[in-house]
Amino acid sequence: MNQRPRLPQDEVVFLNSLGQEDFESRLLALRAAGWSLSQIGASLDPPKPKTTIHFWTSRATSKHQHREAPLPPPRSLTTSVPTKNAPRLRSISPGVPAEMRPRLRDLASKARRYRAKTPPGSPLALANEELTSVAKTLRSMGVPTAAIAEAAGVSYRAMARRLSK
Repeated sequence: MNQRPRLPQDEVVFLNSLGQEDFESRLLALRAAGWSLSQIGASLDPPKPKTTIHFWTSRATSKHQHREAPLPPPRSLTTSVPTKNAPRLRSISPGVPAEMRPRLRDLASKARRYRAKTPPGSPLALANEELTSVAKTLRSMGVPTAAIAEAAGVSYRAMARRLSK
């Protein structure tokens, strides 16, 4: 898993060269530029907890910065592949198509009454097989198991077991 983005190395060297009051003012400027407390703390040498960074920025006085604060990397919710400069914050998963939801509910209600002794050609057995194949198809398309279970009106565990077969 990728690490969180860190401050540029030249900025860390610059921070280390400052006195405490200027250091705290610079941290405040970095906060205002969009850097998170944890990103700032992890970038320092040695790393500091974000509570310490929060304490320093809360008592800092805003001063004119002679040097521009670096901008943080973009925080994208739409990147399909995380990169070093734009980490994925949440996964992007397709949902169950709206037109398929009623069919899933109907198949689930019929499949619920399926038993091992049910004849193979009966409507209940066919519904059970179709529900399994539709669920596996949706899962192979990247739809989360929880979304399939919710659309079918069954528990997550029941759908996960069906998909594991």
